[in-house]
Amino acid sequence: MSADGSADPLSHRERRPPAGRAEAGERLGSPRGCRRVTHGPVTVDVRDERAGASAAPDCGTPTVLDLDRWGRLAAVAAHTEGVRRPAEMGLTFVDEPDMAELAGAWLDSPHPTDVLAFPVDGSRRRAGRRNDGGLLPLLIGDVVVCPSVAARQAGEVGRPLVAELALLVVHGVLHLLGHDHAGRIESRRMDRRTRALLALHDRV
Repeated sequence: MSADGSADPLSHRERRPPAGRAEAGERLGSPRGCRRVTHGPVTVDVRDERAGASAAPDCGTPTVLDLDRWGRLAAVAAHTEGVRRPAEMGLTFVDEPDMAELAGAWLDSPHPTDVLAFPVDGSRRRAGRRNDGGLLPLLIGDVVVCPSVAARQAGEVGRPLVAELALLVVHGVLHLLGHDHAGRIESRRMDRRTRALLALHDRV
């Protein structure tokens, strides 16, 4: 997020809720649309928390979302990045008031941002270990995306909304797996991984 409070697509932040994924989910209420999508060992619970939300295919506006598509993208991105044991993550789409509330709690900002990532236990080292059996799935964490903020950003740079959403979903997943952009080197590495994953999987 930039200094004036506007959303910056290259400055997404990650925060770890003190009690993990459950409390973060409770803050967002009951889902108006939900899907459970699996690719390889990764299962993604996708929820649309927005008022008047629909699970219909994308039509170029932030009012309808193809939840299966975005769940597949998140799962494929995590699998491609090395998740080899059974793992679960959440992907939630919210309105600006809900995102502003989360941004206030975790970014100390009153302004809604585009994406937040809440890692729980998604280190790449642990995620890369195959399950020997009898273990619970690894809980990677949650990604929260605000489509209306994404739509504004897409318009500002002349990018289709679906491309902006894909960027945010992949970027959020990378945060869950331990990537960051706190420094110049880390930022460049994360940007390269984001764009490489988009080139491979933005049409999954």
